[in-house]
Amino acid sequence: MSEQPVGDVATPESGPERSRSVWAAIAIAVILVGTVLLALLAAPSQTLNVAAAPAAPADTNVTKSPDIPAFYNVRDIPAQLPGTLVKSELVPGSPEGTKAYRFIYHSTDLNDAGTLVSGVFITPTTSAPEGGFPLVTYAHGTTGANRHCGISLTPFEPNTPGFQGMSQILPLVQEGYAVVGTDYQGMGAPGDPSYLVGQIEGQNTLDAVRAVHNWQQNINKDETIIWGHSQGGHSAAFAAQLAPTYAPELSIQGAAVLAPGLLPSLPLAVQGLLAGTEPSGQTGFVMLIAASWSATYPDQMSPEDILTPAGIAKLPIVNRLCGSEQSDAFMDAPMSTYVKDPVPAVFYDLATQNTPGAVKTQMPIVMVQGMKDTTIIPQLTLAFNKLLCQTGNTVDFHIYPDDVHSSVVVNSRGLIQQWMQGRIDGQPAPNGCTNQ
Repeated sequence: MSEQPVGDVATPESGPERSRSVWAAIAIAVILVGTVLLALLAAPSQTLNVAAAPAAPADTNVTKSPDIPAFYNVRDIPAQLPGTLVKSELVPGSPEGTKAYRFIYHSTDLNDAGTLVSGVFITPTTSAPEGGFPLVTYAHGTTGANRHCGISLTPFEPNTPGFQGMSQILPLVQEGYAVVGTDYQGMGAPGDPSYLVGQIEGQNTLDAVRAVHNWQQNINKDETIIWGHSQGGHSAAFAAQLAPTYAPELSIQGAAVLAPGLLPSLPLAVQGLLAGTEPSGQTGFVMLIAASWSATYPDQMSPEDILTPAGIAKLPIVNRLCGSEQSDAFMDAPMSTYVKDPVPAVFYDLATQNTPGAVKTQMPIVMVQGMKDTTIIPQLTLAFNKLLCQTGNTVDFHIYPDDVHSSVVVNSRGLIQQWMQGRIDGQPAPNGCTNQ
């Protein structure tokens, strides 16, 4: 494996505070990443001789939208410190050698107001090593944007959001990690949707660690790794970026970012798709974003700003269904039936606000990308690697030429686990940025 250099990207140095100057810096970074992306799309990529892994098993495809158990009906609970546990219960059906819980904990929203968030915690049933199990805080990929789509609801029922998550979580448990996975705000426990709202995703991911530390006795509080794929890669990048200021007491050794869902090119991509005359699989993603961002930023964007009347009429689908049940509902017509043309300026603004990488992350990162990915633009991940390097990060980046969005998780598993163990053992982190 080797790290892949890409074209020069200049980025500003700035603190992590959410200030006007930071957003200006991110805007500049987004423009520059977009410039690099255009160049990369026209240039051949260096590749690695790695056999492709099989795509994800069919039973991990999300085709069901689970009902919400009574456990999640929590309201009118006074705000407490982020990471405070509200309640927990065992989840039946956990594989042999593991024990799983669903739980609800306190976190914060975009305005630092208290929220309730649910999640899943799974641990080996073997005796913990001296000091306790190392902990992975797992950030899941796209399952939907409503309460039915949290991974803690039905983690062991095939074709549900939770089962998809378990296909990535259980290999980590088999390696001796305890794993905590946030559902994200508004998925499971009541709350506004937070799909691709980086700050909320990151805070939820970090507060899940705090909750486990406050609740479980067999966890090593000095051994923690952030892990995320797709939307979860976006979440993991934000969690790593926010950790020094939002949760400075946590000892986190690094972040694994797999095929991250990045936003700089999203409005341009949507604008291009709006010219199409055939249905697009990306329409469902835009609908998720429209529901989430209009709820999170009501003073900046309303559903009517981005969606047509036909799109508005189908918003209830986004608020109830998950996975392909949701996305397939928009495969009956071109994207322009549901999404306004041209893409409004506010969509560009919010994509900029929710793009990580313009400030230095105070922990090492390992990042992987499959070059046959049709969900994430691979060249954008290459450009994001360069952006991270120019911002002063320590990044170990690997590309897989024959892997798609799901199979890169399987094919990179050994490399990621070796990297994680190295960070837990205190070894110096490999840094491909030194070669650029």
